[in-house]
Amino acid sequence: MKFKGYSDETLLAQLKGRFSVSYRIAADEQTALEMAKSICVEQTVEFPAAHIECDAIHSDIIGRLEQFEACEGGYRALISYSDQSATEEFAQFFNVVFGNSSLLPGITVERINLSEELLEWFPGPKFGVAGLRERLGAYDRPLAFTALKPMGLPTVALADEAYHCAKGGVDLIKDDHGLMNQTFSDYKDRVKAVCEAIRQGNEESGHHTAYVPNLSGRCDALMDRIRYAEDCGAGGIMLAPGLVGYDTMQYAARNTVLPVVAHPAMAGCLLDKGSGGFDCGCVLGQLPRLCGADITVFPNFGGRFSLSQAQCRSIMELCTEKVGDMKPIFPSPAGGMTFEKVPIMKEFYGNDVCLLMGGGLFTVTPDLIGNCEKFIEMLSK
Repeated sequence: MKFKGYSDETLLAQLKGRFSVSYRIAADEQTALEMAKSICVEQTVEFPAAHIECDAIHSDIIGRLEQFEACEGGYRALISYSDQSATEEFAQFFNVVFGNSSLLPGITVERINLSEELLEWFPGPKFGVAGLRERLGAYDRPLAFTALKPMGLPTVALADEAYHCAKGGVDLIKDDHGLMNQTFSDYKDRVKAVCEAIRQGNEESGHHTAYVPNLSGRCDALMDRIRYAEDCGAGGIMLAPGLVGYDTMQYAARNTVLPVVAHPAMAGCLLDKGSGGFDCGCVLGQLPRLCGADITVFPNFGGRFSLSQAQCRSIMELCTEKVGDMKPIFPSPAGGMTFEKVPIMKEFYGNDVCLLMGGGLFTVTPDLIGNCEKFIEMLSK
């Protein structure tokens, strides 16, 4: 089929680089090969390729199967796509990576290999590991992270928790991801009160504790809440891209002067749990980094969630691997963290990790300041 107004020469002149995606396909060899060829079409033209009489679309727009090989659990297909088919809008890029094919069983996105053009469009975090350490004045040890809990406490009680944690020297204090803009703790009231409490705690202790409010709420209120957090003296912002969208997190990261924390709420819907989806390292490590997160929170192995050591290692690797000039970011394992697990976590993740301890920090003894001081001491050994 010929298309009115179409020109191979014009299209080829508009096309530049290519990026690629590694897919794992759980099927026998012949079925996996056919599925890989189908992905090439489904993720691009979504049109019977045999009926397209346009050479440039065949050669450059339709995905190219670059490699196909056996792997554990099936077959791995490396498929490349034109940068221009993705565009510099993250939602469309995400759509090309796995849009329609995500509806099919047995296909897992393992990782995305970025082109030079995509690295310009999606440069990653503003601060990264080195920049965040500089802001917090915390070097040569893992960062100490905690969360204001539990949902239902009034703002005055949450601010009091924050004050004691700042006195104890915790590096970062975030809202629990369930705190947003409820009647018992209005967003603006909480942000103002907690920032003031942490400021007082820092003045008394000499620490540089930073507060990270949760912004995973209404998109039309996003920029107002970001500016309010900046004006109040917050030290970062947190979003759950599984709730608000990766494009929204990227937009927030581009439009704030603060570091960004990615929370994994709802991201579990994207994870490969045996029938297809995204590999852990990709959805909890690579994608948040690509969208501008400086810290990515995820469930630690051995906690109340089901991630393995291998999955956590893949997250850590995609947070820190060399990718052009993109800054490495902090992996932040969480979920059931206790003092007993701190040495294990330090050995597994090394120094460039942000250890998030919530309930375990608050409940080990009634002395919250002392608990925080012990946490820092353990991280500094």
